[in-house]
Amino acid sequence: MKIRITGDGRVLEGTPEQIVQTMHYLAFGQEERTLGEYIDWAVEQARRMTEVELHVRGETDAEKAASLIDEMLRTGLAERL
Repeated sequence: MKIRITGDGRVLEGTPEQIVQTMHYLAFGQEERTLGEYIDWAVEQARRMTEVELHVRGETDAEKAASLIDEMLRTGLAERL
């Protein structure tokens, strides 16, 4: 999968989990969070900064990452390439 983050134009590629891991790596000051904690933080940031509600579901980090990418695509925060 390949997506473009609409806010900054970054193109990310891989599985949804790999894409979210890259997003986590690039997020300033979020190094201490686990991937699951980062996803929760990213959902909150989207709500606060863009007023977009992302409905992320899943039990595992991989499920939550896939759900986050789906929601980003659904709401226009990212686009599939």
